Amino acid sequence: MGYIVKMPKLGLEMEQGTVLTWSVETGDDVAEGDMIAEVESEKSIGEVEAREDGVLRRIYVEVDESVPPGKPIGIVAAADADISGLETEAEAELDGEVTEEGETKAAPTDANADASTPDSEDSASVSSSTATVTEVKASPRAEKRAEELGVDLTTVEGTGPQDAITAEDVEAATESADESTDSVKASPRAKKRAEELGVDLTTVDGTGPQGAITADDVKAVAETPPADTGEPEGIRRITPEQEGAYRYQQTTAVADPPAAKALLETTEAVRTAFEERVTISDVMLVVTSATLTDCPTLNATYSEATHQLQKKQDVAIATDIDDDPIASVIADVESKSVTDIVKARQEGSSDDASGHQPTFTLANAATGDADGRLVNPPGVATLEVDPTGQRAIPDGEGVELQPLVTASLTYDTNAIGFDDAEQFLERFFEHAQQASELVLGTYRGRE
Repeated sequence: MGYIVKMPKLGLEMEQGTVLTWSVETGDDVAEGDMIAEVESEKSIGEVEAREDGVLRRIYVEVDESVPPGKPIGIVAAADADISGLETEAEAELDGEVTEEGETKAAPTDANADASTPDSEDSASVSSSTATVTEVKASPRAEKRAEELGVDLTTVEGTGPQDAITAEDVEAATESADESTDSVKASPRAKKRAEELGVDLTTVDGTGPQGAITADDVKAVAETPPADTGEPEGIRRITPEQEGAYRYQQTTAVADPPAAKALLETTEAVRTAFEERVTISDVMLVVTSATLTDCPTLNATYSEATHQLQKKQDVAIATDIDDDPIASVIADVESKSVTDIVKARQEGSSDDASGHQPTFTLANAATGDADGRLVNPPGVATLEVDPTGQRAIPDGEGVELQPLVTASLTYDTNAIGFDDAEQFLERFFEHAQQASELVLGTYRGRE
């Protein structure tokens, strides 16, 4: 047996995926679950894991090369397996792929390799040219833009993943050179970070050459809480008026009656069946875990301008103590039973104490102050659920009160788009209707 390794889809808006690294080389053994490659999209970085044991037989997309999601990037199969059928299928899917430069990119074959082999004199020229290009890490689009604008890439500071130069960096470098009368001296990367974080460059002291403002200077200002706000470090509530708050957006949805009813009834049923002090937050955490599995771009962190998807679900449970929000991180939620979740919540380890940074945050609005958006960096999203509402439904001459559950998702717009946020809320309520089955499922395979 064997299979074609394909470029994963890291988000709804993903158009291209780029291979950052191959963890194994052609001919190396891999085991199911091993990371074999790391890839990035326009906004995210994720890992490609082996689906089964075998050998990496083929690599079709080399490091820094890009293909759309779903396209083949390699083949994994047993060392002695016939992969001719898989090769034919993969090469057919890759045939005619168009690069950003508008050239046709054919599937790699031995014939192509022989046909493209240059003479020795030309080979030295090609090798020299390649060496010059690889000294600077830049996207193909950035290289093309630099050629159009006459920009030397060695003078441009990159703001992309792993400090790669983007086309926007090239354009920013051109604008910076043109604006010689600009009163603020800042690097292109610093200007971009200032725009992302809502920082006024005129308020930043530069520590770079000749007093120039660097990206680190901008970050230091952004991470300093506004004076006299009482804003705590870490998890906090922000209002749109606070500095940099525009970076976070919030979308809200209301559960259909069956989903709201299922959440409440499941909580009561679990309380009756177990001695543990189960709360609706524990049930919501199980539902959240299932939703994060469907929407992996939200189980992530964002730091140093990189959206990093995380394999483990280390979810923070937010509560208010003395009007200040705090978080207890429950690690590896995806592998825990409800009993394990209750025990971990009661022990209440903070992220600093446990050594786990939150990859997502869940809050019960009924147990905290709902004034402001709840954020918990470096996690990219926080879900706040209010299960205490009621709706009046006409019933004959009177009305019937039914449960009303609302959910608000606050997300970091540097990493998450509106479509991703809406899809998460939709999937959350779909899973809520199956809350009882999900809770029972946490015990499958356990003694």
